[in-house]
Amino acid sequence: MASCHAQADIRSRIAEAERVANTDSQRGLSLLDALARDVAQGPLAERQAVRESTCWLLGQSAPAQALELVRKAEGEATAMLRLCGGYALEQLDRREEALAEYEAGVLAGRRAGNDSVLARALALRGEQRYVRGLYAGAIEDLKAAHALQARLDEPGQRRYVLNALANLYADRNVGDYDAALASYRDLLVEHEKSGNRQNIATAHFNIASTYEKKGNLGAARPHFEQALAIDRARGAAADIATDQRAYAVLLSKLGEDAQALRLLDQALALAAGDETLVSAIRLSRGAAFRRARMPVQALAEFSAVRRFYEAPRNERFLQKLFEEESLARAAMGDWKGAYAAQGRMMAAQEVLNQQMLDERTTRLRVQFQSEQARARNTELQYQNSVQRLELDKGRDVRRWQLAALAASAGVILLLAAFAMHQRRLGSRMRDLALTDELTRLPNRRHLMALGLRVFSDAAPLSVAALDIDHFKRINDRFGHAIGDLVLQRVAHALQAALREGDVAGRTGGEEFVALLHGAGELDAMRAAERLRSAVERMDCSGLPAGLAPSISIGVAQRTPGESLDALLQRADQALYAAKEAGRNRVSMAA
Repeated sequence: MASCHAQADIRSRIAEAERVANTDSQRGLSLLDALARDVAQGPLAERQAVRESTCWLLGQSAPAQALELVRKAEGEATAMLRLCGGYALEQLDRREEALAEYEAGVLAGRRAGNDSVLARALALRGEQRYVRGLYAGAIEDLKAAHALQARLDEPGQRRYVLNALANLYADRNVGDYDAALASYRDLLVEHEKSGNRQNIATAHFNIASTYEKKGNLGAARPHFEQALAIDRARGAAADIATDQRAYAVLLSKLGEDAQALRLLDQALALAAGDETLVSAIRLSRGAAFRRARMPVQALAEFSAVRRFYEAPRNERFLQKLFEEESLARAAMGDWKGAYAAQGRMMAAQEVLNQQMLDERTTRLRVQFQSEQARARNTELQYQNSVQRLELDKGRDVRRWQLAALAASAGVILLLAAFAMHQRRLGSRMRDLALTDELTRLPNRRHLMALGLRVFSDAAPLSVAALDIDHFKRINDRFGHAIGDLVLQRVAHALQAALREGDVAGRTGGEEFVALLHGAGELDAMRAAERLRSAVERMDCSGLPAGLAPSISIGVAQRTPGESLDALLQRADQALYAAKEAGRNRVSMAA
């Protein structure tokens, strides 16, 4: 049996290897390999500890190697090592198998009273539930994991769980901003203990942003200031520019126009070369000019960034841009231009509202506020028209009368359009229930209904199961905003590459299904290859450098007497075969 001193030395060497791996993963793995050789004939517990650490380091960068390590352990595999195997399966897009390992880890941790295993298993299962949209279950798991981590001496894991919990609360589908603030504050304390300045700055930024969402601008201010001060000390140009833009928007809302514009000028200089960040800064700069009663300068900024947001139709930014443009033109007395911009704003807002209606009931409040804004703007336009006409009354009564009639007719038309919009909204809500809000493709419910409809046709039918390769890795590395953009780009590429009469839908997460009506085996393989190639060649502008998404596809042709569920299951099996064969390829079901 190894002495306590020997065990402590092993733990110390493992901790050092993990610390080194934070900045140099290969060197960290080399240290663990050397340690594995040293303990090869030693106690079982030491060999297990080294295997576990090695597996977690391999899990994301080389998941196949991590799985092989778990397999070779055989009877010596611990519950923690099996959890690592589940994590490796998740990286290989074998999510159902991964979830099964996480469930087993939760049970094993509880039965053995092993809080470390239980906390890790709950955190991994919670993140899986979050990805699947099971928000209540995700919150329950992550809160339980965090409570356990509070009793364990694992600071890195404690911060990991706390960050996952805070991000979940701040997600727009959850919107529990008070809980998000509490979690971000706890996370700030953790980062301050560890001394990681980048993480400290990020925590301050997240706290400030959440306060701003709540409308508490005064509470947001000191946290933006601290984030900016820390990032300036770090010398991180992109982070500084992001901080300056966010802080400047807050200052502009507080009426501190001169300071806001100075910060935005500085941010613009730092962001040179990053078109996405530059466009966001210029949009904020235009809004600041407008609030500072400088409408000409504001319109120049809006004109400069409009093309950037219109090319991929970023409706959220376009709605903000057109709203600001309308206000700027109204401030100049350009009522015709203001009305036109307002119409564009309403169109963008309508698209956003359609996206929101399929998510949660709370999105109806956004629609209601939008309708109230339209009504107020209609009334304001009428009042402004009357005031201008009264100024002309003494010069030309006849002209005043004609203009009044025109203004009245305009108001009537606006009200008629408003009423028509309200009538259309009910039918649109029914349509939205069948549409995936992010990609605008048919959702799973709609696609299955279409599948059953064409299934009754005697014509040949094939289905293609599609999956974005390494999508979770994209989310983990670049964030959910980039992940959403990848989903939208892939959906657009698929839609453009479909044959006439075919339909593709998003069935969940990064998964899609295409119904290939009238396609035999050869036609189906050609159609699937066309889809794969379209994604491979799709527009990657706006995505991080080096990110080139691809898809794997499994194809199955209907056989006599086969059900739709069975056909889809065979396509899924072919999809897994395509992934096992190296991804970015098409595989035909047997």
